[in-house]
Amino acid sequence: MPKIIKTLRAHSQALGWLNGLLYLVAIALSRISGDRARLIKYDLVVQPIRTEPLLPPHRGPRIRVYEATPEDALLRAVPYRDEAVLQDRFSRGGRCLVAQLNDDLAGFLWFSHGDYLEDEVRCLFRPEPAETSVWDYDVYVADRYRLSPVFLKLWQEANSRLHAEGFRESFSRISAFNPSSHGSHARLGAKTIGWATFVVIGSLQIMWASRTPFLHLSFNERRRPVLRLRAR
Repeated sequence: MPKIIKTLRAHSQALGWLNGLLYLVAIALSRISGDRARLIKYDLVVQPIRTEPLLPPHRGPRIRVYEATPEDALLRAVPYRDEAVLQDRFSRGGRCLVAQLNDDLAGFLWFSHGDYLEDEVRCLFRPEPAETSVWDYDVYVADRYRLSPVFLKLWQEANSRLHAEGFRESFSRISAFNPSSHGSHARLGAKTIGWATFVVIGSLQIMWASRTPFLHLSFNERRRPVLRLRAR
């Protein structure tokens, strides 16, 4: 028992008491069930699409950022990104900005306009108003470039492109169990506007959230909650 309390206290310091407790429950569920049962909690955030640069001109001049095509070879350099998933994202209108440095894939970020079909749980996220909102997801920076300007360079280019296209806000979901991701988004001006928690046991999924429909039960892909997100 003292070990459990010590572990809970350590996670609570980084995540808060509630999220620290949920994180331990999530780990226990996964181990006991052999990954058949999962607990996932997202914090829902929004950040402004800004015009001012995130980096001074002398930082990151060698980082090249470009928009990838479905055939982009450099995008395939990342492990754990299934080819079918990449093609599905492009087919649904997803767009990807790639950061290249020293001929290496330094990082990327994905964004889409309109409804976003979550691939980790059964859920459809709907940013509003659709005319000025996008959804960003799967932001990646290679380990060797974690302390470089790659992350900010990617977002600087994304902001520039999206603002020119008329978009003003970007929504996303962040794991409530990932404080470092929260910190990165907070530095971009992101604000938490809600949360959603999912318990998945086999084909059964239970969701409760701070947004309508608040509580949702489903057993298959044909029934999924729609979470409408608005900054104000």
